[in-house]
Parts: sequence; structure tokens; C-alpha cells
Amino acid sequence: PLVPGTPGGAADTHDLDGLAAAIDDTTRVVFVCNPNNPTGTAVRRPELERFLDAVPAQTLVVLDEAYREFVTDPDVPDGVELMRGRPNVAVLRTFSKAWGLAGLRVGYLLAEDPAVADAVRRTQVPFSVSSLAQAAAVAALASEPEVRERCAAVATERARLTGALRERGLPVADSQANFVWLPLGERAAEVAAALEARAVITRPFAGEGVRVTVGIPEEDDVFLAALDDVLTSAPVGAAGA
Repeated sequence: PLVPGTPGGAADTHDLDGLAAAIDDTTRVVFVCNPNNPTGTAVRRPELERFLDAVPAQTLVVLDEAYREFVTDPDVPDGVELMRGRPNVAVLRTFSKAWGLAGLRVGYLLAEDPAVADAVRRTQVPFSVSSLAQAAAVAALASEPEVRERCAAVATERARLTGALRERGLPVADSQANFVWLPLGERAAEVAAALEARAVITRPFAGEGVRVTVGIPEEDDVFLAALDDVLTSAPVGAAGA
């Protein structure tokens, strides 16, 4: 089953207690996306450790950490560390985001239990990662300092963009990814379409909100100007408005 976000709080945060309560004898796998997509929010170490300790040993917990490189909050744990000593925990990482290889479909799984990796290999599509993609991944690893520098620049601009959106009265939560989330509720698709008409492309989730990728300052200024135009034309309320 799908478990909604935290009730009564930010609707973009995993309800780990709800997830734990939903697990029964038939539950084989539980996914926790941290930082979460499309909202960018993240669960912290105490809550996640408590959840992992509560999950039955026969249930595999998959921590999807596609945006891990953009995390700046020290309270957001590294899934690889939490995996140690927990054979029913696996971690997913990718080269598609911070490493700049979107479209090449290069990613990897880490697990302490060899049986997990063996099960994945048995179901994996043969030759799913091309030789070109493998070469690109190796080259990317050699550029780690540059990647870290780029992630730091994204984090700095993310803070500026978040502040600018809050100044406009939008309840934007702290993001740990390379995007921010506008909780626009039923007006999400309308606002995204209005932005696109002004040559700004975002990712709408109908009835929920709009995901906005953090760009360079000049790009974000274009987005903010377009958003101001949209807000002036038709004021946008908070989520559910």
C-alpha cells in the first residue's frame, strides 16, 4: 500500500510511523526516498533509525538516495552507514543527478546481505548499462571534486531561491535536493501552464504542487520574474486552496 505523507505536518515528509504500521507478514519491500522526490524534504537520523529497527527482518527496506550528494543537513543520515549491521536494508544511488549523466541510466545498489544483490542480478535486464555509460561513469568518478563544488553551488542557490519564494508568501519547505517544492494544491497544473506560457518549464503534479529545479542565479531570476507575473495575474494560495 501507499502511505501518505506525515499527517498534520508537512505533506512532503515520509510518515515513518505510518509505514511501520502498514507492514504485515506479506510485506516484502518498503521504499523510503531520502531526500524525497518530488518535494526535496528528508527524514532525520533518529526517526529513520527507529523505523529501521522496527521493520521485521524478512522485509527489505530500500533507501532511495538519488539526491544524496545535495544534502547539507548533518542530521540527514547517510544510508550506507545505516545499512551496516542491517542485512534487510539496501541503498540505491545514481549517476543521473549530481554526476550529470541523466539519460545514460547508470546507478547502483549497495547491500550488506549478498542474497539481496544476487536477487537483483537474477531479475536485472541483461546489458542494461552500455559500455558508453560505463565509460562515462568512470570518467565522472575522476571528476568528484568538481561535482562536489557544483553541488555546493546548487545548495547555495537553493537557499536563495527558497528565501525568495517564502518572501512571496509561499510555504516552501527546506529542500535537501536540487529542486524546491511549491505546494499549490489544485492550482498546480494551472500555475505550471502559466509559467510555461512565459517560457519557464517546471514539473507539475496535478492537485499537489510544482517541482522547480534549482538553476544558476540568472535562470532562477527568470523563473521568479515569471512567477511574479503569474501571481499578479491570479494570486496563488497555499496547498489545498
